[in-house]
Amino acid sequence: MCVESNQAILSDVSSGKIPIFEPELETLVNQSIESKKLQFTDQIKDVLEFAEVIFICVGTPQGETGKADLSQIESVAIDIAENLNGYKLLVEKSTVPVGTHIRLKNTMSTYLKDNIGFDIACVPEFLREGNAIKDFFNPDRVILGVESENSRQLLTDIYRKFECPKIWTNPATAELIKYASNGFLAMKISYSNMLADICEATGADIDSLIEGIGQDSRIGKAFINPGVGYGGSCLPKDVSAFIDIFDQNNVNNGLLKEVDSINRLRPHRIITKLKSSIQNLANKRIAVWGLAFKPNTDDVRNAPSLEVVSKLIEEKATVNCHDPQATNQFKKAFNQNSNINFYDDMYESVRECDALIILTEWPDYLSTKLGELKDKMNNPLIVDGRGIFKPSEIQKSGFEYKAFGLKENNN
Repeated sequence: MCVESNQAILSDVSSGKIPIFEPELETLVNQSIESKKLQFTDQIKDVLEFAEVIFICVGTPQGETGKADLSQIESVAIDIAENLNGYKLLVEKSTVPVGTHIRLKNTMSTYLKDNIGFDIACVPEFLREGNAIKDFFNPDRVILGVESENSRQLLTDIYRKFECPKIWTNPATAELIKYASNGFLAMKISYSNMLADICEATGADIDSLIEGIGQDSRIGKAFINPGVGYGGSCLPKDVSAFIDIFDQNNVNNGLLKEVDSINRLRPHRIITKLKSSIQNLANKRIAVWGLAFKPNTDDVRNAPSLEVVSKLIEEKATVNCHDPQATNQFKKAFNQNSNINFYDDMYESVRECDALIILTEWPDYLSTKLGELKDKMNNPLIVDGRGIFKPSEIQKSGFEYKAFGLKENNN
């Protein structure tokens, strides 16, 4: 049983309509509704009557100072405490700063009307947008932070069919593992972008460099592809919150701050690359392919496209946008502007354009017909923020090609 206070979302999911794009999710939800394994409500009392274990999955967005905003967590804890009718295990699924389990305990104890027992556990989620269903059923590991034997028994039963390593620890460590994991992934991305910059400066081959270090089993090939930087709802806010955790405990966090700084500069580097070929962007028509922060999602939160398009508008360019899924979400996040056009057809979006910027590696773009693309453009210039093309092949097709890691005077 799922509880949701937003009536529009509740109405959609209750009828099997999913308000986000996530492959396979809508089918799975509808199958579960039909088999009566899944139901929805807007009443916390319904959940407390129904369940012994309650997973807290609310948002913990980034606050103005970089801290995680725990107001939704607090609100859930108060609702549960005021209506608690018997023992419950509350499981933090949301990404929360270390020590949040103690805060939850204190809130619960403050608002409890009777002396009713409860436990707090932490089982952080590691689902990648666009791959969430596969990740849920085939996790690399499950982190289980518990403080009582009853919590351990309940979670053992829930996760008994998951054939993966199960790491049992305390709630504080489980809370920290989530931030530590995302901080490390962000560091790998920013490190690869730093490597791309040195390749641009020296003429070294970025592809061979990435292959050379990625084959080292201690490093691996994941998250070391240079590009326009990380975005989405997790890494940016989690890195900021992790920095704050170090600050609160007076521990040096210079490495994390530099990871964040490198990432923030990547969208600006796209504009710099564009202006190295087109110095004055005023009245130029620029196509942007890819508005979502990654493929297979419609999520544009912290997407590089927001900053790149904003900068193009500042430079008085006209921007033609295309994305297979994220156009509507981008329109909601971006103030309406007469200089922005949206297209359903990727090739029509580049018609009479002076340049094409690629910001998301959607499969549609990987199979681009270069001849058709060139015929529609005023100027055959591609600024590839994801490195989806092989420079040699695209240059043979007559394009000027700019990508991270390529020495400018070799383009």
